[in-house]
Amino acid sequence: MKHACLISLGCAKNLVDSEAMVKRLGDMGYRLTQEPSDADLIVINTCGFLESAVQEAIETILEAAGRKVSGKCSLLVVAGCMVQRYGKKLLQELPEVDIFLGTSHYHALESAVASRLGGNPRRLWIGRPTRFLDPAAGRVISTGHFSAYLKIAEGCDNSCSFCIIPHLRGPLRSGEEAHILAEAKDLSARGIRELNLIAQDTTAFGLDRGDAEALPELLEKLDEIPGLTWIRLLYSYPERISDRLLRVMAQSQKIVPYLDIPIQHCVPQVLEAMGRPARSPEPIIEKIRSILPEVSLRTSIMVGFPGETRAQFRALLAFMERVRFDHAGVFAFSPEAGTRAARFRRSPGARAAEGRRAALLELQREISGQKLEKLVGRTLPVLVEGLHPESDLLLSGRLSAQAPEVDGCVIITAGDCRAGEIRPVNITAAHDYDVEGTIV
Repeated sequence: MKHACLISLGCAKNLVDSEAMVKRLGDMGYRLTQEPSDADLIVINTCGFLESAVQEAIETILEAAGRKVSGKCSLLVVAGCMVQRYGKKLLQELPEVDIFLGTSHYHALESAVASRLGGNPRRLWIGRPTRFLDPAAGRVISTGHFSAYLKIAEGCDNSCSFCIIPHLRGPLRSGEEAHILAEAKDLSARGIRELNLIAQDTTAFGLDRGDAEALPELLEKLDEIPGLTWIRLLYSYPERISDRLLRVMAQSQKIVPYLDIPIQHCVPQVLEAMGRPARSPEPIIEKIRSILPEVSLRTSIMVGFPGETRAQFRALLAFMERVRFDHAGVFAFSPEAGTRAARFRRSPGARAAEGRRAALLELQREISGQKLEKLVGRTLPVLVEGLHPESDLLLSGRLSAQAPEVDGCVIITAGDCRAGEIRPVNITAAHDYDVEGTIV
């Protein structure tokens, strides 16, 4: 029996593609292993969104290539966004790699491996991404027996000046509602209790078919699936959050009051240069909170964008202090080749951008700690995920206000239960990003 190892890098959307490839590897007759040194075939699914992610991918590839000398590996496959971004350039740069698969050719893994093993010298499989993940092909869930991601769309039609996602992932392609519901029902039947909906832009779901109400309609039908307890919406473009979507969330007992809205900035001039709607996102945030008073909001902010002045950054700081997001990721601008913004004048520069990032992160740390402090004394439902990663003596879980991987956690200091259960937990202490509690 031959063994295969898959290494997944990057975001949750990449992870879903990796889970589908793991299923394909099993169908091809490989037994899966988590140890690269035991694998005859190693597949690395890469991220290519930022140069830093590309560097991580290259380091991982070179380490895996060493297994062709010191281990069992006879075939090294590199797939995903980095391949889609650089294409033919990789053939000379990484001669150690046997097969390159772009995001356009995830489905061709079996054909590419069989072709290579049959003596075909072809190494690069790439084209324009036009497909959507085939749910009928299945995938192996890697996020536990109780939580899973569900991809509802692929690609992106937005034209942000700093982003190469449309090049890496192609145009927007929404999944068929019937297929999405079938997959959700299958996941529920397998014991999944938390479903996290993902796409490059979940609020664009259905727009390629001219259906602006497709997302709230999908949520209403997901809400009816027995067995699901928490349904979470991630990666939501703020300008497309409609009143109907918010009302559907407000009326549901399963759709958690959580929204991930990457606003990027608050100053209209900066937003316009970013290729975003040139208006403050504050009215949208006020509308969300008026309909969903208990909502937990996550955002992404970019600082140091070309042309961002000190005054505009101070306005951003004041905005963040005023709006008080529950969670925020803060990124310094990176001039990525192939984007319009890479050709903009570089002021304020990398050093200033990193300083602004640090200042904004410090402000968000204070806001997060203050918000979590208000939870002390309350008893709240917590999805228990298992042992805490830093101690076998403690359990760890998440509130509905905490998305997997990106937000904080609940450190359970007393009580016992099985992973996957949602239990009432009395919050006893708060830290900057995590809380402590005991199972009631």
